[in-house]
Amino acid sequence: MSDRVAIIGGGHNGLVAAALLARSGREVVVLEARGDLGGLASTREVIPGHRVDLGHHDLGMFRRSLIDELELVRHGLELIEAPAVASVPAVGDSGAVVLWPEPGRTADGLAAFGSRDAAAWPRFVAELAARAAALEPLLCRPAELADMGRLLIAPELLRFMSAPLEELLGEWFETRALAAGLCGLALPATALGPRANGTGWPLLYHCALGAAERLAPVVRARGGAAGLTGALAASAGASGAVLRTGAVVARILVNERRAGGVQLADGERIEAGAVISTATPAATFLDLIGAPQLEPRFVRRLQAVKYRGTSARLALSLDDLPRFRGLERPALTGRIVLARDPDDIERAADAAKYGRLPERPWMEAALPTALDPPLAPAGRHLLLATAHHLPFHVEGGWASAGPELLDRMLTELEGWAPGVRGRIREHALLLPADYESQYRATGGGLHHGEMNPGQSLWLRPTARAWAGEPLPVEGLWLGGAGCHPGGGLTGLPGRTAAVSLLRG
Repeated sequence: MSDRVAIIGGGHNGLVAAALLARSGREVVVLEARGDLGGLASTREVIPGHRVDLGHHDLGMFRRSLIDELELVRHGLELIEAPAVASVPAVGDSGAVVLWPEPGRTADGLAAFGSRDAAAWPRFVAELAARAAALEPLLCRPAELADMGRLLIAPELLRFMSAPLEELLGEWFETRALAAGLCGLALPATALGPRANGTGWPLLYHCALGAAERLAPVVRARGGAAGLTGALAASAGASGAVLRTGAVVARILVNERRAGGVQLADGERIEAGAVISTATPAATFLDLIGAPQLEPRFVRRLQAVKYRGTSARLALSLDDLPRFRGLERPALTGRIVLARDPDDIERAADAAKYGRLPERPWMEAALPTALDPPLAPAGRHLLLATAHHLPFHVEGGWASAGPELLDRMLTELEGWAPGVRGRIREHALLLPADYESQYRATGGGLHHGEMNPGQSLWLRPTARAWAGEPLPVEGLWLGGAGCHPGGGLTGLPGRTAAVSLLRG
């Protein structure tokens, strides 16, 4: 049997797995369909001269242990931590809300909205950190049946995972913009609005994989997300991994329920004793293996996984920093949540249920050049505005809905940052359907499956993991965001796949 490991996908999880396996002495080949590495953590010049992150770009949850183990700093990774975590610009007579890494500093700012919220903030952060600390070990290892028992004896943790996020926040805070900011940290990982059960889970996940005693910080790689993938590729290559781009995997070779390699679209066959797929579970099993080779019950479980890509990213080249109401420059370095209150997010989620665009899209804005000016030419700034809770299947199709969404996004941005439309020199818009067609993200889902309690821990990607059953193909491992623990730039799915493979 070949000692080679074939890894499908050259995103950050595939590169983490490749680097770990190559360092252990395994022969590794990474097969990336696109012409460049990175996948949903890639940086491209969709606007000439501007380095634009098209998918994930916040490294606040990336495992520091992997940075050390893979010597990523030596291979060129440089991290920049933003002074701010998140902010909501001023609305009307209300001031702006800014969440800083330091609880005391945030509380001082909240005092302008009332003493109750200012006093509650440090206690909220401390309780959230305690819940996150209990969850973090479960996320950093393969899901086990015993983990369910540990959660069942932690009722407060279980309630935070299963309750509506707006309800949980309402028990602590009166300021609606503050609640909107916290919803903006959590809800991009799901199509659910803040009043839906289970929406406390993504906030808990975000914090569990971020910082131990504070909100997860915003961390960027110098040069964009490509700074991370470039360092990962250099680490893997230095240990002997072969990294191939333009290598489209057409199918996983299976003989008597065992993976024996892959076949590329041009007919080339690559034999391997093990295969790690970082594609979505649907693409891995239904497209690359095929339903006829799988048990009908397993196919039904796969077909029930909810992907529902809900995001569109607008990149704007500006001739100056925009002036968001009530925000000074340090606050512009974190996430800028453009929602007045959780109702804005709920209305967007409601519209998406019926295939409609929201009248007022809620967005998460970022100004990467506020931290890393060379991402744009001298004298220019780059603004990334990501609209969330959009329908993947939109009324009339994206050919007609795309221009309408662009106009609504620009109108909304103008309301939060007056004069921004006059500063725009060039733009590029990536729609939900583009994430599926260009990055093979099933349903346009950036997390390879919604991050809700029904698709997390031992239930990710299906309840098969909870039942303790192995995958239906021996020698095949899942290593992408569609498996445990989930999406975001963490490196954990790739690490878990590599460790599990090495343990046999």
